[in-house]
Amino acid sequence: MNTLGAVLGAYGAASGRDAALFEWRAADQSPRLLAATDVSRAADMLPPAATSEEVLPWARANGYRAVSVGSNMLPTWLVMAPPLVDNLTALDAHEADAIDAFVSDVLPHVRRLVRERDGATHELAERYEEISLLYAIGELLGSGASVESVAFTVLRELAQTVGAPRGALMLHDPLRDVLVPAALLGIASSETTIVSANDEHLLAVRAFRSGETFVEEGGALSRLGAPLLASDGGPVLAVPIRRTSASGTMSLGSVLLAGRVGDPPFSAGDRKLVTTIASQVGTALHNARLVRAALEQEQLAREMRLAHDLQLKLLPNPSVVGPEARAAARVVPAESVGGDFYLLARLASDRTGVVIGDVSGHGYQAALVMALAISAAAIHVQAVIDPGVALDAVRRSLVDELESTEMSITLFYGVIDDESCVLRFANAGHPHAFVLRTNGMTERLAALVPPLGFCGDIPASQEVSWNTGDRLLLFTDGVADARNAQGERFGEAAVLRAALQSDPNPESVLASVFDAVHAFVGVTPLIDDLAVVVLDRAGVHAESMSMPSHELRSMRRAPA
Repeated sequence: MNTLGAVLGAYGAASGRDAALFEWRAADQSPRLLAATDVSRAADMLPPAATSEEVLPWARANGYRAVSVGSNMLPTWLVMAPPLVDNLTALDAHEADAIDAFVSDVLPHVRRLVRERDGATHELAERYEEISLLYAIGELLGSGASVESVAFTVLRELAQTVGAPRGALMLHDPLRDVLVPAALLGIASSETTIVSANDEHLLAVRAFRSGETFVEEGGALSRLGAPLLASDGGPVLAVPIRRTSASGTMSLGSVLLAGRVGDPPFSAGDRKLVTTIASQVGTALHNARLVRAALEQEQLAREMRLAHDLQLKLLPNPSVVGPEARAAARVVPAESVGGDFYLLARLASDRTGVVIGDVSGHGYQAALVMALAISAAAIHVQAVIDPGVALDAVRRSLVDELESTEMSITLFYGVIDDESCVLRFANAGHPHAFVLRTNGMTERLAALVPPLGFCGDIPASQEVSWNTGDRLLLFTDGVADARNAQGERFGEAAVLRAALQSDPNPESVLASVFDAVHAFVGVTPLIDDLAVVVLDRAGVHAESMSMPSHELRSMRRAPA
């Protein structure tokens, strides 16, 4: 027995009368029996209508008493029958009226409390269902699976909860600027569902672009806004998928639902639930993209470290020019890989070759051109005696790559010849090539043509004298252009000063230059690659070191 039935049961026991409580939901619908002291007699006590003008005359004509306990919006009547013949309770008229008045006063309050209780119970059940859905979807999205892989499950569970059998979960593809369905419900997969993110007629696009929720109650606007979901003209709900972070809010897609049985409108609770789920999807999607980006970044970092190691392995060990020559060389890319390189070659027991190059720019593109350049140089310096001809051969080998990439290479190639006591060289735009003389003077080995890639001029070969104890110092722009925290430039003079102040051993010169650069730069990031090569010849006998250079040449050229 329900609460209203219990109240009427107590009334019947106290008054000895049967009673029934009826409610009218609508004028064209039959009344609903809410409670009765005797259900078998309730049909006989049913009033013909819900208005006072008809119920009260009918009740008096049939010996009943009728009391309105409802409202104009929801008419409710308590109909009380005469006392039963065998009723043993003796009540006078005053007592009967008091009981009737009491139950008439109590029933509206009881009915209101029952409605509130039932409403709260129903709402609690709905909230429980929604909370269960939120928990389930949160667990699903937090499982590590991609949003795309669980999108259909999310959409299906959401659609079942709000009673909308048709739906779509659309995600934005920024490369094509379109909305692509990650999941569809109640729509044939053969239908064209990828839409331009600029088609403002569509509810999915409007929700995505504005970040606001849109509801069309039905009709032509629903069919226009969601032609596949609302072809029947029913109501449509469109909610943006968004993610919010410290940097702001971004729309990632939208969720659409439609097709509710009987076309009831979407309530505020429906909109709130779908918005909450869409927010969960947006957060999961954003987190997944961050994880994917982090993994891709980590993979890229691994690949760049591998490229760095492989690039440095292309550079020869300075010991390849021994025992007649001593060399020290180091390349430090500004990024993982760079465009600076060197090459050392033992051409003969009395000749040592050295190449230094600087590809314009830095990074992976410069590194690719550098790999081609060092390969070409390794071939041509061994095959060609004249340095200028060798550099032109390198240029011709790289002409297509330099034109297609619009890059250039500063390139210096020198050959120290003990037999002739000269340094032959060709310089294509390389600004930092010097001979450090034993008397502490420096001699620049100037470029006569621009870097390779600017023109097709053949670099001319040049000669300078080479004496025992002289050292060849080559370095790239990045060394002289290194900047400190104040933006000041290290400069070419500082490089030469560090080289001249060190022990003459090539390793000591190299260490002195890099120590000076690092002390000047500190923690400031490099703006360009660094490369330094130091070379001398140890093939001249110590006892001849005091001879004038012209006597040394004559001695070496004399026949045996």
